[in-house]
Amino acid sequence: MPVTKYQNYYDVGKAGQIATLEATNIKTRNAQQAIEFGVGVLDGDSPGVNVVNVRQSQASLTYDSDFVVDNTIKLTVNGQSTIPILFSSDQATTFGALVSEIDSLVGVTATDGGGRTINISLDDGTENITLSDFVVTGGASQPVGTVDYLTATDFAGITVIRHGQPITIGGDDLYQVNDAVNVLTKGVVWVPVVSTVAVNDQVYLYADKANPTAQGKFTNVSTNNVQVVTGKFVTSATGTVETPALAQVEINQP
Repeated sequence: MPVTKYQNYYDVGKAGQIATLEATNIKTRNAQQAIEFGVGVLDGDSPGVNVVNVRQSQASLTYDSDFVVDNTIKLTVNGQSTIPILFSSDQATTFGALVSEIDSLVGVTATDGGGRTINISLDDGTENITLSDFVVTGGASQPVGTVDYLTATDFAGITVIRHGQPITIGGDDLYQVNDAVNVLTKGVVWVPVVSTVAVNDQVYLYADKANPTAQGKFTNVSTNNVQVVTGKFVTSATGTVETPALAQVEINQP
C-alpha cells in the first residue's frame, strides 16, 4: 500500500519520502556536512557513525612517459601549488620527489600508484578534489599528465525526511552539519533521478564533480558512478542533471 500522508501532512512524492509501508530499516548517523533529503550518502571519517555526500575526493594522475633531464614538474591541488620539482638523477628519484612534495600539501595524501601514476586524495572526504596546472617544462621532451577523478564506494544508504517533525526546520529543508540523519538501508523511497530510468534498472549514484548539485542523486548509468549493489528502480522516470525527476528506489543493505 502506498504512503498517502506523512505526519504534518507532507505532499506525496518528495525526495526522501518513504514510498510504501513495506518493511524498512532506518539507521541514525551524524551529518559530517550539510546533506539533502533523498540522496545517497557514503560512510564518513567514522564508518557507522558519520555520513557524507558523494564527492570525487580522489584522483589518479598518470604521465605518458618518463621524466628526462632538465624537466621541471609542478601542479596544483585545490588551490595549493607544489614547489617546482627539478629532474634529479633518474625517473624513480624524480618521481619519488614529486610524490613526496604533493603529499606535503596540507590536507592531501599522495602515494605511488605504480608505473607513472600518482594516487592523490583529500583527507577531508566532504570536498571534491581538483588538479590543475600539472605541467612539465624544460628538457628534450615533456611528459603529459592525465587525471581520472574517483569516488569512494562505501555506500551507507539514502537520507530520508525527518519523521515526526516539520520537513523544514529553521528555514532549511536539509540536514545540517552534526544533525542526526535518518539513513534508509532497507525499503522503498522517493529519490531524484538524473537520467531516464525504468523498472528493475540497476541503481547508481551520480558522482561527476562537474555537476556538484547532482552528486548523490540517482541514475542507471554506470560510468564513473557509484553502484548501489542492493538497489533497483521500482518506478520509471526521466530526469536530467539540470532538472531531476522523482522515481522510487528499493534497497536492501546488510
